[in-house]
Amino acid sequence: MSRLFADAETLVADLPETLAALEAGEVSYAHARSVVVHAGSLPIEARGSFEHAVLPQAREKNPARFDDAARRLREVHHPESITRRAVLAREERAVWLDAERDGMATLHHHLPAVDALAIHDVIDQAARAARGDMEPRTQAQLRSDILADRILGRTDGLAVFTPSVIVTVPAVVLAGCESTPTTPPTSTPGDPLAELHGYGPIDPATARRIAAAAPTFLRVLTHPVTGDVIETAGRYRIPTALREVLIVADEHCRFPGCGRRAARCELDHTVDWANGGRSVASNLAHLCTSHHHLKHDGGWQVTRPPDTGPTSRTLEWRSPLGATYRTNPAARSGGDPPPF
Repeated sequence: MSRLFADAETLVADLPETLAALEAGEVSYAHARSVVVHAGSLPIEARGSFEHAVLPQAREKNPARFDDAARRLREVHHPESITRRAVLAREERAVWLDAERDGMATLHHHLPAVDALAIHDVIDQAARAARGDMEPRTQAQLRSDILADRILGRTDGLAVFTPSVIVTVPAVVLAGCESTPTTPPTSTPGDPLAELHGYGPIDPATARRIAAAAPTFLRVLTHPVTGDVIETAGRYRIPTALREVLIVADEHCRFPGCGRRAARCELDHTVDWANGGRSVASNLAHLCTSHHHLKHDGGWQVTRPPDTGPTSRTLEWRSPLGATYRTNPAARSGGDPPPF
């Protein structure tokens, strides 16, 4: 009850647009709660601009996808330097235990996002490698067991995996000149931000540290206004560089409402290769296995809307009942809500 009262007070006092959208049934309470949580971590003077920027996406995305978008926009609209905030946030890293019922417990590890994603990627790779016809454990159970085995030293027979961490770094951030030159480089609100794939904006210092240790670099050219990837290649075989670019651009399965990571999905030709479709960015999109089959065998149709331009990667889905939904790459907003 205390939380509900606090949420109501914040909505009335600081977030009138969100309150109006909630009263009109345009957004759910889960959406409004997400706005309250993220706005509550901003200074009062920054909450209005954040609300105005994030509310349109609340009307378009399901709560889980919207919360991710709200967290990213919160980073952009925070008036304090992300560099300073990252330094202070790292001071709060910790591990703690919550006792649960039936002989179980939850172990929490609050740590930098780069390390968290790397750890998750390693145990996820190991869990997938352990799957088989004779393996009764689920993917989630395997990840749990593998993490416990490695922490406790029970590593017999476990393969070694290298984490895959993808960071998009603007050239000015990589060069350390994203704001007025200082020593050491810092950042100011409005500066270009580096993006950690699967998480969101990160501070420039962390991005430069990752880049310094990166085994390879991939230069990507994008449209200066839309941010769309410029088309490359003309063969069925999709170049590795283009695959990596589209993983970053899509971030998730491109079926409406699906949240499976693009790195765990398949690249699909929107217009089939057999029907003249080319292996270019504008004709490729990530679909998870289930929705890939749904496109080909489930009665759903997907096209690239002609009104979005020849290089756009917007997809328009048509259900067997005739309803239509649009999805965009993760870097862009827009599209209808998912079909449920």
